[in-house]
Amino acid sequence: MKKILLAAVMLFVGVATFANNDLEHKQKPLDDWTFLQIGFWFDLPTCTADSNVYGLKTGQPISSGYGRVYGAEISWIAAATDDIKGAQGSWIFTKNRTLEGVQASFICNINKEELTGLQAGLVNVCGNILGFQPGAVCVSKDMSGIQAGVLTSYAKGTVTGAQFSIINVCDQLDGFQASAFNKTKVSNGFQLGLINVSDKNGAQFGLVNIIKDGWIPFFPFFNISFK
Repeated sequence: MKKILLAAVMLFVGVATFANNDLEHKQKPLDDWTFLQIGFWFDLPTCTADSNVYGLKTGQPISSGYGRVYGAEISWIAAATDDIKGAQGSWIFTKNRTLEGVQASFICNINKEELTGLQAGLVNVCGNILGFQPGAVCVSKDMSGIQAGVLTSYAKGTVTGAQFSIINVCDQLDGFQASAFNKTKVSNGFQLGLINVSDKNGAQFGLVNIIKDGWIPFFPFFNISFK
């Protein structure tokens, strides 16, 4: 039992440390590549750290690096290479800097800068995203597409598209929010929910509708204000 607990602690520390490692590294030129690569721990063996993989990179149980994968990175515990074009998947944890394609795990997905495609897992944290982000808790910067969190959808930026959740929050809404509670600073779109709050502008349908700078700051069932 003690060995299992020790292994779990070591894994948690390793994942947490690697998730917060934002060091800048110089990548290899694209003509230096391999078709298949196997990792055993974070940046181990050391050749996995800066490699370009055109094909499959796999973690037995962990793969990582600041290189590139054009194809798929599939690992048991953590898949954490910086730049992915294709698919990145793991049972527990995935992390990248940029991704074009699919990022998926059962527990947690982290994207640092840009993601185009799909990010799916229990907890999703993303930079700017163009695509679809489903999960229990979804967090992003600018969102262009659909953000669907069972519990919470949060965009620290502009939502151009739609947010669905029990709680939706964004800085600017250029689309649609539907939940029990919707909140935005600036709305150029539409909110549907039990409680809708906008600091500036918007169209709202719900039990409680608040537009703080609106012609009528509070009104039940429906409120609208565009200035």
